Amino acid sequence: MKSKFEIGDKVKFLNQVGGGIVTRITDDFVFVQDDTGFDLPMQPEELIRMADQQGAGKMFNATMEEHLKGKGTPLPSSLPGAKAKAEIPMTPEEEIKQLKNQIANLKDQIAKLKKQLSNVQQQNSRTLTDNILLQHETARGEAEVDLHIDMLSERPADLTPHEAFEIQMHYFRLCMNHAFNNKMKKVTFIHGVGKGILKDEIYKELKEYDNIHFFEAPMSKYGVGATEVYFG
Repeated sequence: MKSKFEIGDKVKFLNQVGGGIVTRITDDFVFVQDDTGFDLPMQPEELIRMADQQGAGKMFNATMEEHLKGKGTPLPSSLPGAKAKAEIPMTPEEEIKQLKNQIANLKDQIAKLKKQLSNVQQQNSRTLTDNILLQHETARGEAEVDLHIDMLSERPADLTPHEAFEIQMHYFRLCMNHAFNNKMKKVTFIHGVGKGILKDEIYKELKEYDNIHFFEAPMSKYGVGATEVYFG
């Protein structure tokens, strides 16, 4: 959705003191440069666009917009407000108040950005939980899962052969479920050779699934220790 604001717009803050000039616009924020030169990330609904001006005021906005876009046009000292600012400096009390407002505004925006970051991280975590194959993805809709026990357990040496086998089969079944639920196209399971027990059990279970095809993976890449499963 196109923003109702444009770079160079003069705006005021709806829920707090101050305002400034729009310097940058993203999908989530409108960045406003205030009197102290800080760019504040604001939600569009927190801003009020000031009414269009005519004459010298309009010229000031146009010059400021050109300056913010990086065209390097110097701001004429004769524009309205430039001379007045130089002649009427802020009192120490006014400057302190302005800085306190600035700090409060920044704290508010930092809190909002932290909340947004947390939401994105939680969403990514949920996505990974919903599709465990994302961490094994090699291309869109394809994954490669290494079932060697040292890839699945932090202490493989502490496991009996039976315990290791159960962990490997559990992870194989989990990956198959996620592959179906997330409409994967292909998953390559690297099971190794060994005594062939793991491969035999995997093949036995694969034969029970509908709508899949499975083959030995290319020997040039995996030797004889991997199987490709195609879905759909």
